[in-house]
Amino acid sequence: MTTERALRLFVAIELPEAWLRALGELQERMQAALAEDEALAGVRVRWVRPEGIHLTLKFIGEVAPERLPPIRDQIALAVPQAPEIELALGRTASFSGRRAPRVVWAGVGTQQPDVLRRLAEDIETWLAAADVPRERRGFAPHLTLARLPNDLADGLRARVASVTGAVESPDVAPFKIEHVSLMQSFLGPGGARYERLGWWPG
Repeated sequence: MTTERALRLFVAIELPEAWLRALGELQERMQAALAEDEALAGVRVRWVRPEGIHLTLKFIGEVAPERLPPIRDQIALAVPQAPEIELALGRTASFSGRRAPRVVWAGVGTQQPDVLRRLAEDIETWLAAADVPRERRGFAPHLTLARLPNDLADGLRARVASVTGAVESPDVAPFKIEHVSLMQSFLGPGGARYERLGWWPG
């Protein structure tokens, strides 16, 4: 008897093609800036593939396949209608671990920050009813562009963050959130691959 493999799930806002192209261009600008810095020669940065960049609202983690239907049901209850929240591409920055930057990201701006936060909180609350643990950290909307390897020295981490943070984001038109997606991630040597399992409102 075989046991089905766990599903690695998260809830996200998928980005329009224009944004994915703009973010790919931003990554290329960052890579060029890093290549011009002699101190960073040979530093390995793990870039997220542009087509995989998204705005995560809730990371669920690994769950048994039989838990998928109630999770889908709860998301449907959390998102009964189109959010209609307009997002604009913001500045670039980095998240730090205990000592030094670990993630390079682009921010998202909105004139409706409370509405966006409430959307994430509603998803959090409804999924808790499906036994999905609540996130301890507050919601911080961002688009992950790259991750720095764990064995990179703190000084080099800070330098990568400084160089990439100085690169301006390209101009791209804002867009309105029409759907919230349940995504499955597949981890592999070439990086993560994502598949949409559903979106709401459907």
